[in-house]
Amino acid sequence: MSLPSSTQAAGLEAVFHALRPELERRARAMGAADEAEDVLQDVWIRVQGSRGPIANPRAYLFRMVYTGVLDRRRGRLRTSAREAAWVRDAASAVDPATSAEAERALIARETLAAVEARLEALGDPAAMIFRRHRLDGHTQRRIAEDLRMGLSTVEKHLRRAYAALLGLEGDRA
Repeated sequence: MSLPSSTQAAGLEAVFHALRPELERRARAMGAADEAEDVLQDVWIRVQGSRGPIANPRAYLFRMVYTGVLDRRRGRLRTSAREAAWVRDAASAVDPATSAEAERALIARETLAAVEARLEALGDPAAMIFRRHRLDGHTQRRIAEDLRMGLSTVEKHLRRAYAALLGLEGDRA
């Protein structure tokens, strides 16, 4: 005798809730560390819309997590490929023969080289902290926690980096 689909869905939801910690660990183990909750949300939505009898709900849910993690990974790859193609196309659209554009590009490359030289001269902690904060967008608190140092130490290194880069502006004047 077959159960009504609403009863089957309710049973699958109960199994989902019982296995949720294991499902989350599985998603994290597959590399979806920060997205594990999102993967489980996707699985939950699919569980609510599932139809038909499911012989092995545990295996079914683990397979859904596996598929969800792979879908997200493929999505990230497609997004980065699309963005790389856009950057490549946008860069080729600029006419480097235009003297003003060529001059600005040269100045930008020289400035970047000077900034990189200043950061390298600072040494590793200050340069690395500056890059993580200003380029990668990490908060000072997160950097301090990751490097196991005090927040004031991170701030000190950032002040050194800013002073070095401000000195660069004075050298160019």
